[in-house]
Amino acid sequence: MSESKASSGTDGVSSKRPNFLVIVADDLGFSDLGCFGGEIRTPNLDKLASNGLRFTDFHAAAACSPSRAMLMTGTDHHIAGLGNLIEWTNRSDQNAPSEGEIKHWSTAPQRGMPGYEGYLNERVVTLPELLHDAGYLTVMAGKWHLGLVPERFPYKRGFERSFAHLPACSNHYAYEPQLNGQDQIPGFMTMSFIALHSEDGEYVKKLPTDWYSSNGYGAKMLSYLKDRKQANDERPFLPTSRSRLLTGHFKHPTSS
Repeated sequence: MSESKASSGTDGVSSKRPNFLVIVADDLGFSDLGCFGGEIRTPNLDKLASNGLRFTDFHAAAACSPSRAMLMTGTDHHIAGLGNLIEWTNRSDQNAPSEGEIKHWSTAPQRGMPGYEGYLNERVVTLPELLHDAGYLTVMAGKWHLGLVPERFPYKRGFERSFAHLPACSNHYAYEPQLNGQDQIPGFMTMSFIALHSEDGEYVKKLPTDWYSSNGYGAKMLSYLKDRKQANDERPFLPTSRSRLLTGHFKHPTSS
């Protein structure tokens, strides 16, 4: 969290509300960071850790969506509707296990049960909803995986602007040949849709040819903040960046 600089009032309390920058790394163990002894070079995060507050006692769920749901709502992930990954619990009939196979699918009985809706349900309020109602500009770029259809997109849960990676995973480049010409839900991804990304309330069906996820999400976040500056929008802000990749560049799958 970075705090806005402001002159103090007569009572010595800052007259401006703080800005928040939330960075969420998907499937990152705390010991992967340099400040916790990891081998990956993370100098910027290490600097934040040395100049700020570092937590050494924390808990997370065993999967990405449940942990993200708890961070977004401050509640147990079952209360928020993410008891498990939607890909495991709400599978379509075409890929549902047969009666003979169901014993091998430990999550199959969860399908349709309360707490396993597979998206942020209406029983919870999100942090961006609270801050947006309080006058904050709320934006995000990166992995969402808390609702796959337009009525569950980030803009419906408090984010004024958003560029979201919707499902559990995809290629980090603009290389998804199985989606070419797709105009309906693809069978290989039973809880998915016609595109892997959304911006605000619309699916994004085509990415730039030079797309690389970490660079793309970062650039999108910066564009939202630049728009704020150009519009002379003086609201405090909550930008949320959700990275999915922690390694260096690899060769693009379509390059020779």
